[in-house]
Amino acid sequence: MFKKIGLFIVIVIILLIGVMAFNTFTNTPDTLVVEVVEMPAIDIDAVTMRLSEAVRIKTISTGVDDPPASAEFDRLHLLITSSFPLVHENLKREVIGGHSLLYTWEGSDPSLPPALLMGHMDVVPVEPGTEGGWEEDAFSGAIKDGAIWGRGTLDDKLSVFAILEAAELQLTAGFAPKRTLYFAFGHDEEIGGENGARKIAALLEERGIRLAFTLDEGMVIVQGIMPGVEEPIAFIALAEKGYLTLKLTATTEGGHSSIPPRTTAIGKIARAVSRLEENRFPAALKSPASDMFDALVPHMGLPLKAIISNRWLLDPLLVSELGKGGATNAMVRTTTAVTITEGGTKDNVLPSTATATINFRLLPGTSIEDVVAHVTDVIDDPDIDITVKQGNEASRVSNKDAEGYRLIEKTIQETLPDVLVSPGLMLAGSDSKHYEAIAENSYRFLPMRFGPEDIARVHGTNERIFIENYVEIIQFYRRLMENTGG
Repeated sequence: MFKKIGLFIVIVIILLIGVMAFNTFTNTPDTLVVEVVEMPAIDIDAVTMRLSEAVRIKTISTGVDDPPASAEFDRLHLLITSSFPLVHENLKREVIGGHSLLYTWEGSDPSLPPALLMGHMDVVPVEPGTEGGWEEDAFSGAIKDGAIWGRGTLDDKLSVFAILEAAELQLTAGFAPKRTLYFAFGHDEEIGGENGARKIAALLEERGIRLAFTLDEGMVIVQGIMPGVEEPIAFIALAEKGYLTLKLTATTEGGHSSIPPRTTAIGKIARAVSRLEENRFPAALKSPASDMFDALVPHMGLPLKAIISNRWLLDPLLVSELGKGGATNAMVRTTTAVTITEGGTKDNVLPSTATATINFRLLPGTSIEDVVAHVTDVIDDPDIDITVKQGNEASRVSNKDAEGYRLIEKTIQETLPDVLVSPGLMLAGSDSKHYEAIAENSYRFLPMRFGPEDIARVHGTNERIFIENYVEIIQFYRRLMENTGG
């Protein structure tokens, strides 16, 4: 009897090993080869100077309650008009929400649903106290060491100017799209896009426009961050995480610290924070993170390739390991981050209230209502008030098999032949969320080449774009206009 059971177990193990080996070694890269397209040369000095001049204009977004830098946006609008005369003459231009721009490049075939390319003109301020850490002034637009330096070179004036440079070059070459192309440039993305992208989207919806897809800033080209993959990877985000900030407020009787109650307001908040950090949202590998691994696993080496190729068996192990990381944890979990705690004004006075501000980044499929319910259940304290300060739901997941994704993927392969292409999940937010009601699919990708040190430059110190990469980005948009509009 025991011999039969033992033999059965051995057979099962051999079969499992066989299936896993088959799945691993047959998981090979696609053999589809896309021919590289040599794009016509461009005037590198001219495009460099135009972006440099744009960086010097301080279109800073500081807060939702602060007025926009109107005079600076007016200067930027004038620069755009003078820099791209053919765009100004041939495309319809509208100013929306006071400072945002919408361009319409009318196509010859109205049966083709339009596409929309996006960027934003506003930038974040320089954090006080960090000015001395800049190699070049944040608004100098300095051209140095093969790069353009300053706010907006990564986020996101380069998108605006690269799209316009590409359009101007295509108009010069006599290109006329069959598909209508929209260019939407918001002025308040850094503070939510309510008066820019949201109003542009509302206007297009009012006109009955239904977009095939949108392409906005988002994920980039990175190298050396995916274990076992040596090539640079272009991540096209199919979705972006949601954003939610909750404020927890505990209220008790104040008084003198010499006669404290059993539980103080600060104690209640501390206990609530501790419970939330100890009871995180469960990790799960779902689309689009799962799509990313499926796309990249053929390029990985053992043993990671074996694990991912056999997720049907080893998924719990993979998810557990991903949940231990930083960026990888954020791909598989709705994250919880305590960002502000307040309470008390004097060392011998018991505060009557204490607060904590908690920021959550929501995975697609998790709603704001889900998070509030989770927080309420985990804290389990009726004396703590939970208030939603601000939030937006996670986006839906766009289709990686749709025409828009395939056009973007094809363009990357034609203009950046050294790069692998993969779906991805954007951990931050973008203006794309405002267009979901009128767009079949929304993608988030900009072909910036990022090294490990470049992530900190976005919203940080020493923001800069290498000129060689900026030229690649312009050429990418030129070819995308041909592929999409042609």
